[in-house]
Amino acid sequence: MRSVFKRGVKANVSADPSSGQGPTLLPVGELPKIRKPYGSKGTVVGPHGLVYAPSGVYGYSRGSSPPQAADEGGTDLGQDVEMREAEGIELDDQASKKQRQWRKWSEDIIPSLIKPYLEVLRTTSGLRDIDQIRRQDGCKGCGKGELLDISCIFFERIEKLTLCTCTQPALQLLSRGLFPCAPIHPTLAVDLNVLDFARELFVNAAPNTTAWCETLEGFLNSRNFKLTTRNALRTRFGNAMHWYATLINTKNVMLRNYLDLVRGSVLSMDDEDDNVEEDEIHHHPHTIPDDIVMDEEAPGPVDAIVCIDACFTQKRRKSQGNAWQAPNIHPETVFIPKEDLEEMEKLVETARPAKTSKAGPKASKTKETTSQSKADAADLPDYEPNMKVPTSVLDECNDSFTAADERRIKASTVFFADTGLMGLLCRHDRVLWLVNMTSAGEKQHYALALLKKLFEHIPLSMRIGVLYDIGCQLHRSCEKFGFLNDILDRIIFGISVFHAYGHQWPYGEGCERFWNAIKALIPSCRVSTHHNRIYTIDTKVKHLDQKSLFSLGSWLQRKYASTVHRKNEALAYLEDLYRNGYTEAILREQWQLQVIEQTKPLKRQSKNNANKAIEEILVLMNTVAGYKKELEGLHRMLASGEYSDNTSADEISDQIADLERKIKLGNQSIKSKREKLSVDGRLNLTRLLGNLFLQKRMNALALKQRIRDRLCNRKFEIEGLERAYRSVINEVNQAKLQKHTDQQVKRKESSIQNLARNYNKLCAELEVLIKAKKDVPKGAIAPIPINLGQLFHLDVDDDIWLDIGLTDDNDNKDVPPWLGNEDVRQGIKALLQYDRCCEEERRLNAEKLSMQQWLKEEWTTLLAAIDNSKEDPDLLYILEGRKEYLLQLCLAWEPRIRIIPQDIDDSWGPTRLELNEARIREFTENVTTVEDMIDEGEWEEYNDEDLVSAEILDSVDFDIVQNEEYGLE
Repeated sequence: MRSVFKRGVKANVSADPSSGQGPTLLPVGELPKIRKPYGSKGTVVGPHGLVYAPSGVYGYSRGSSPPQAADEGGTDLGQDVEMREAEGIELDDQASKKQRQWRKWSEDIIPSLIKPYLEVLRTTSGLRDIDQIRRQDGCKGCGKGELLDISCIFFERIEKLTLCTCTQPALQLLSRGLFPCAPIHPTLAVDLNVLDFARELFVNAAPNTTAWCETLEGFLNSRNFKLTTRNALRTRFGNAMHWYATLINTKNVMLRNYLDLVRGSVLSMDDEDDNVEEDEIHHHPHTIPDDIVMDEEAPGPVDAIVCIDACFTQKRRKSQGNAWQAPNIHPETVFIPKEDLEEMEKLVETARPAKTSKAGPKASKTKETTSQSKADAADLPDYEPNMKVPTSVLDECNDSFTAADERRIKASTVFFADTGLMGLLCRHDRVLWLVNMTSAGEKQHYALALLKKLFEHIPLSMRIGVLYDIGCQLHRSCEKFGFLNDILDRIIFGISVFHAYGHQWPYGEGCERFWNAIKALIPSCRVSTHHNRIYTIDTKVKHLDQKSLFSLGSWLQRKYASTVHRKNEALAYLEDLYRNGYTEAILREQWQLQVIEQTKPLKRQSKNNANKAIEEILVLMNTVAGYKKELEGLHRMLASGEYSDNTSADEISDQIADLERKIKLGNQSIKSKREKLSVDGRLNLTRLLGNLFLQKRMNALALKQRIRDRLCNRKFEIEGLERAYRSVINEVNQAKLQKHTDQQVKRKESSIQNLARNYNKLCAELEVLIKAKKDVPKGAIAPIPINLGQLFHLDVDDDIWLDIGLTDDNDNKDVPPWLGNEDVRQGIKALLQYDRCCEEERRLNAEKLSMQQWLKEEWTTLLAAIDNSKEDPDLLYILEGRKEYLLQLCLAWEPRIRIIPQDIDDSWGPTRLELNEARIREFTENVTTVEDMIDEGEWEEYNDEDLVSAEILDSVDFDIVQNEEYGLE
C-alpha cells in the first residue's frame, strides 16, 4: 500500500492545527509525543496511519481519525484507483517480461550455446581444467554495445567482471566457464563447476535452492565476499542452474538423435524387420536394454513383468493467483501427456453407466435395503465372463478394500491441485511411465492410460504380466466395459498376496522402493509450480535410471543364484517324494482340485435356501417320473415289435439306454439333495416348503462351509508369509513385515470369529426346535457347535470337518489330500516352486541375451559415429566420453552375469584389450599433483623465489630433518 500512497496521495497540510476543519495531516516531526505504556521499554511506539507523499512523511495523532472522503482533504480516490490499475498493468508487464525471457532462452540462447559448450568441454577436459579458459581478453567497451558489470560466483570468491554487449553476453560468459542468470543483460554469473556440484547434490538429496544459496552466501561472507545486498542470490542462482540444466539436457538429446541417425544407416536389416512398422517397436537403445528378447522358447506365461502403484504423498498445493508459469518440460520426460489422460477418462466415463445415486459411502441403509441387496447378490451368477474368481469374491474386494474404492478421498482437491502420482515400473525397478493424478481417489483411467502407453511401445506378440494391488477390479472393469479390448488377451493380472488380506500388502517392492527414493522431493514439490514439479521428478527419475543401469548386472547375478538354489531345493524334495510312491501327475491333480475348491463360490445364508432345495428335488422327481413313463412305452414297443415310422429296434435300444442313464443320474441327484436336507424319502416334500427348521439348518451349513473355506485360506496365507520371513535377510525389514503380518492376521480373525458365533447361535436355535419337536424331521439331531478357543488350530480330526446334524452327505468324507496330507501339501509347493524357477531361469537367460545384444549394438553404432565425426573435434570428444561410459558399463555387467550360461557367442562388443585398459583406468587413482600444476603453468602468480624454495624443499631429505628435530640418530 506504501507505493499507492506514495504516488497517489495529495497531502493537505494545514499550518494551523487548531482550525476547525477536521483532522489534517501533520509532518511526523510535529506530531505530539506518545507516552509508552508501562513495561514497554525498548518498544517503538509512534503515530498511526503514516502517509508517504513527495513532500515528506505525514501522519495522524492517536486521537484523530483518517479522512473519510476525498473532499475532506485526505486522498484523491480517483488517483488511488488509477494507481491500482497501474499496479495491475505492472504485474502484466512482469508476466510478459518472464514470457519474453523464456522464449529468448528457449529459442535463441540455448540453441546458440550448444556448440560453444561442446568446445568448452573439450578444451577443459570435461571442466576439469577450467582454469585454462578463465582469463580471456574480451572487449572492454566499444560503440557497438554497452558495458555490463557482472558478479561472478565461485566456490571460494566473488569476482567482478566487465563485459561489452557487442557480443552475446551468455556466449562470452560460457567461454570463460560461467553461466548467466539472464539471457540479455545478466547481473550475475555462476561458475560451471558450482552449478554441476549443485545439480549433483540436488539429485542425491532434497533439492533446496534457498538453503544452498544461504550456505554459499554465509561461506563467502566469512571470507569477506558479499553482493551489493544480502539474500539476493537465490532467484538469480536458481535461474542460472535451471537453464544450465536445460543446456545439458539439450546436448544429451542432440547426442541421442545423432546416434540414432547413425544407427539407422549402420545396422543391417533382416527380412523380419520389414514388419517393424506393423509391430510398432519403439524402444530407446541408448537408454535401457529391452526387458526381454523375443525368441522361440517363451520364458513362461508372460514375456515381461511390470507393476503399477499410486502414491498420494507426492502432492502439490494450489497456486495462489493465476500468474504465468514457464512450461519447463524435460526433453526425456516419463509423464504421459495430459491430453492422453483426458481422452482415456472420457472413454471410461462414456463406457460406464451413469450412477443413479450420488449418496456417499456413509449413506444410511435400511434393513429392507440390506436384505434386498443380499437377496440380489444370492441370485447373481457364480462367475463373470473370463474371471477366475467368483463374483462374490470380487464384490467383497470392491466393498472392503480401500484401494479399490476410487471414491474414497485420499487427497483433498480443495487444497491440492495435483494429488499424487501413479507409476508403471518394470521388474528391475526402473520407471517406464508416470501419470500426474488430479483426482481425490485412485481412478481406473490412470492405470488404463499407463497400460495403453506401454503396449504402444512393444511388439504385438509380447505378453505382459501386471502386478497391481487391485488388479482384480481393473481386470473386471476391462471385461465388463470393454476397456483395452485389443490388448487384453496379452495381459495377465496378478496380485502377490491373497485377497483375504485386503490388498494392504505391497504387491511389488519395486514401486515402494521408487516412492522411497523420491520422498525427498515431497517438501519442495509440495509448494512448487506445476511444471517445475514435473521437471524435478523427471530429473530425479533420469538420475535413478543412470544409477540403476550399472547395478543391473548385480541384480541378474543375485536373481540367478537365488533361482538355482530354490530350484535345486525343490528338485531334491520332489525326488525324495517320488521315491515314496507319489508321482508328478498326482501332485498336479491335487493342485487342480485345490484351485477348484478354493475358487468356488461360497454359499450364502438365505431364508429361501431350504425352499429352493425342496423345489429342486420336486422338479427332479417330476423329471425322473417322466423319464420312467417314456421308458415303459419303449419297452412295450420293443416287446410287441410294433415300431413307429422310420424307427428300428437298434434305435429303440439306444433310446432305452439313454433314458436309463438319465434316470440313474436323476435319482443320484435326488438322493444327494435329500441327504443335505436330512429328510426321509417317504416324507411329502411339498409340506416341507417354508419349514423353519430346514431353513435354519441350510443356513448353518452355508455358514460352516464359509468358515471352513476362510480357515483354509488363512492357513495357506500364513504359511506363505512364513516362507517370506525366512527369505528376508534384513532384520529391520523382517520386523516390519512381522508386525504388519500380525496386524493383518488379527484383522481377519475377528470376522472369522463373528461367523463362528453366528453359527453357534444357529446351532442353539436348532437344538431348541428339536427339543420342541415342532416341524422337525424324524431322527434330526442338533449340529455340534464350534469351540472358539480352538477355532484356528485346523487339525485333521477337528469337528470343523464334520457336518453332523447338517447333512448326511459329508460326514463320512475324508479331508482332501491337498489339505490333510502333509506330503502332498509340501509336494505341491515344491512342484510349483520348481515350475516358477524354470520360468525365471529362462527369463534371466533371455535378459542376459538382451543386455549383450544391446551393448553390441551400442558399441557398433558408436564406432561408426566416431569414424564419421573425425572432422568435428568437439563432437568427437563427447563420443569418446560415451565410449568410456560403455566400457565401464561392460565391466560392471560382464563379470557378474557370466554365471548365467548361454549357447551363443560370448562377445560384448569391446575387445579384450580395450576392456583390460578400461579396467586398469577404473582401478587407478586419477589425481592432480603439485608438479603437474607447475608444469601446466597454473602457478603463474608465484615468483621465482617461490619456485626456488620449492626446488630446495624437493631436494631435502625429510628423514634427516625429522631426526635432527627430535634428537634422533
